[in-house]
Amino acid sequence: MVPSLPQQGSAEQPGRAQRPDGTGPGRAEAVGREGAHAWRRAATVGGAALAAVSLAAWGAVLGLAAAGWTAPPWVTVLALWGLPLAFVLMAAAIAAAVFERRRG
Repeated sequence: MVPSLPQQGSAEQPGRAQRPDGTGPGRAEAVGREGAHAWRRAATVGGAALAAVSLAAWGAVLGLAAAGWTAPPWVTVLALWGLPLAFVLMAAAIAAAVFERRRG
């Protein structure tokens, strides 16, 4: 049986205790990370929604073209630029997560 060691330092992460003057990694760092998570979540949800709408617009453009009609310009623009923009949003969220993990 291995004896347990008493807890030393911060309970969040060993070796990252707060300084006596109240500065250092602690609540402010946690709040900053929550803000980063909120931004990444919003970018991911927005990118996924934009991708779904863009794919629907793409299907509408193809369906209207097959029927011999022309799609409205805003539908065509959404079909053309929506999916690449959605991928850029999601790639930015992934890059921010990788950067934060390597930094932290």
